Amino acid sequence: MSKLLVIIASGKEAKEKAVAGLLFAANSMKFGWAEKVEIVFFGPSQDLLAEDESFRELVINQLGEYKPLACKFVADSKGYSEKLSFTRLEYVGEIVNRLIDEGFAPMVF
Repeated sequence: MSKLLVIIASGKEAKEKAVAGLLFAANSMKFGWAEKVEIVFFGPSQDLLAEDESFRELVINQLGEYKPLACKFVADSKGYSEKLSFTRLEYVGEIVNRLIDEGFAPMVF
């Protein structure tokens, strides 16, 4: 079975794409479409998470107890850390590379 790395990078101008990535990742976990799923919010998607309450609530509702990754550098530099407290704030560059090395298939939305 596959391992999936869903990178959600789309922001406000492409919210539909971010929603599609979120729902694909959530359903992959819910229905066992992949052995493991990791979700990373990066760049413009963090603006969307911090500034769009309906998107933030959708993420929280769809993922339940799962805490997606979000880039600590972006969150700290834009003052989003408190609004993104439901995520795992980490420097994601090295983590993304490691997950790909471990066989996770990256999908970018």
